[in-house]
Amino acid sequence: MLVLLPLLIFILFKAPFFMIKILVLVVAILSLREWNNLFSLPKVYLWYSILLYFGLFWQNFPLNFFLFFIFLIFSFSFHLFRFQSDFFAQQFFPFFFGLSYVYFSLSCLTGVLSDFSREHLFYILMVVFANDTGAYFAGKTWGKTPFFAGISPKKTWEGFWGGLGFSFLVGYLVNLKFSLFDVRTFFLLTFFVSLFGTLGDLLESAVKRSVGKKDSGALIPGHGGILDRIDGLLLAGPIGYMILKILS
Repeated sequence: MLVLLPLLIFILFKAPFFMIKILVLVVAILSLREWNNLFSLPKVYLWYSILLYFGLFWQNFPLNFFLFFIFLIFSFSFHLFRFQSDFFAQQFFPFFFGLSYVYFSLSCLTGVLSDFSREHLFYILMVVFANDTGAYFAGKTWGKTPFFAGISPKKTWEGFWGGLGFSFLVGYLVNLKFSLFDVRTFFLLTFFVSLFGTLGDLLESAVKRSVGKKDSGALIPGHGGILDRIDGLLLAGPIGYMILKILS
């Protein structure tokens, strides 16, 4: 991910707003494709999702959610007519959760871009990446105390605190550069984005463990799939957007 950081910065600050939304749309579709593959869902679900994800192009954020729930009601009603005893447990609910999880999370990231600025989105991205990086190196160096070993055996409390500390350091430097937040907003936003970044990582680990998979995909050689790279963002994005809306 660090290798891609210069490219990410260039796209975020130099690319037209429309192009950034196209990138988010592509990431959303690839992510849900991996999610569907994890649960061996029929390919028709991906086509459902692609149609819905074009809602990400609208800047009217509430409209996105209106269209989203209309879509879910339609989908639910459609499948009632072909109910099978194991259909909801094995197909509909995994699809429903994955669609809600990926769509809602990435919509929140585009919401930060639409309602605030490129710098605000950059801040959230940097805090999440700093949390991942700090947790990895602190865990490698000092990690001894297991942290949710049943879900992710390699995670440690030392790694958790290292990730949180590095998030605050990087967040401080970014805030110093762009002067985005007062002290209260800085502490609340950085803490919760970092915390939920870790929880997002754990959530994806739990999902993969439940279906007996090590990686969400093989799109990135040696690094798994798209979901493996953005798992922290999928929870950190919504909490970051919520805090910005409340405190702005």
